[in-house]
Amino acid sequence: MNELEINGKTYQVKFNHRFYNRIVEEFAKKHKDSDTDGFNNLIAGLISQDPDAVVRAYRGACQSKSLPSMDAVGDALEDAGLFDSDKVFDDTYKAIKDNGFLEMKIQHLLKLLKDNWKNSEIALKVVKENTGKREQKDLQQAETDVQINKQAYELAKKQLQELDK
Repeated sequence: MNELEINGKTYQVKFNHRFYNRIVEEFAKKHKDSDTDGFNNLIAGLISQDPDAVVRAYRGACQSKSLPSMDAVGDALEDAGLFDSDKVFDDTYKAIKDNGFLEMKIQHLLKLLKDNWKNSEIALKVVKENTGKREQKDLQQAETDVQINKQAYELAKKQLQELDK
């Protein structure tokens, strides 16, 4: 979808660096204490099939200094029949991924998840080397962290591949 008709006004829709900055800035304003990047949060929303993520994506992609409201974008997407498709999340993800910069940001997200997993494996090795019987709880926690981080990476990778089909 290259255009979106909202309240009688036609908005060009582009998933690009400007879109990325808007998503990041708006999320940061709403979640001041959060370490989560707004773009990563948006991708996670598409993975989990949250319709609000689709609305946020298209709102951020509207090429205008003054953005329409979430409700207006949601209504326009509904009127355009976007939510009638069972591929709405896949299509939105593909539209985002078609931009080279945004594709690199998605790959960066996967790299961060993989790095977390690998770093937790290193931490586990250190804990094993320095653990006596008293610190068995630390060892168990480190082993659990490795499994959690590994599963988070593998799940995100699989889900992004599913969206890309």
